Amino acid sequence: MEFGAKLDLSIDEHGYARLEKFEFDAYNESDVLISAAERYKQRTGHYPERILVDQIYRNRANLAFCKEKGIRVSGPALGRPKKNPTVDKKQEYIDNVDRIEVERAFSLAKRKYGLGRIMTKLDTTTRSSIALSIITMNIAMVLLC
Repeated sequence: MEFGAKLDLSIDEHGYARLEKFEFDAYNESDVLISAAERYKQRTGHYPERILVDQIYRNRANLAFCKEKGIRVSGPALGRPKKNPTVDKKQEYIDNVDRIEVERAFSLAKRKYGLGRIMTKLDTTTRSSIALSIITMNIAMVLLC
């Protein structure tokens, strides 16, 4: 069981992190995918080519949205496995490697940028501390590139 703030973080194609949703109450993460894709379109003028997600994001509504918008979603198809699946092994491998980079960003934010050591009690100071951790991580990304 985890306590404290729950957040959704997205990583764009340049490696920059964005705080997509932040709540103190429990919520279903799968509801964030469509709004995150829409915000991406607002920022860039187009939908992302692909979205690398955990299993919880792979529901019918999200998959239908992505199919309609031409977004490729990583991971296996819903339902029973097909008898003769046509899977692009190379693309699947690339997606898995890139998905590791997303998980690495979470780990990095927790270990190096203080996201795993938030000790504040108030809502506003906790939100500020988390936002500053993400901003610091992005600044470090700019300085290292």
